[in-house]
Amino acid sequence: MGVETEIIRLSRLPLAEIALIASHYHNVMILTDFDRKGEELAKKLTRYLEGYKCKVDTETRKELKKIAKKDIKGIEDLYSLYTRVRNLRF
Repeated sequence: MGVETEIIRLSRLPLAEIALIASHYHNVMILTDFDRKGEELAKKLTRYLEGYKCKVDTETRKELKKIAKKDIKGIEDLYSLYTRVRNLRF
């Protein structure tokens, strides 16, 4: 999808542990599901990471949400949406 950095899947870990792992990186993007629970998790994690002085990219998440919310159920479905769009013929 054009991501040229490390992607770390951290599901099912406590928030504090996720924040500690992510704190080793200067720039972080949080990709949780776009439902209410995922939004709450992203906000909490953002606060944790900002406490570690990480720069959290919230704008890309907002843009992805606008584009994909109607078409995907979970963040793991994002790649399938990307491949469908990429294969469209105009």
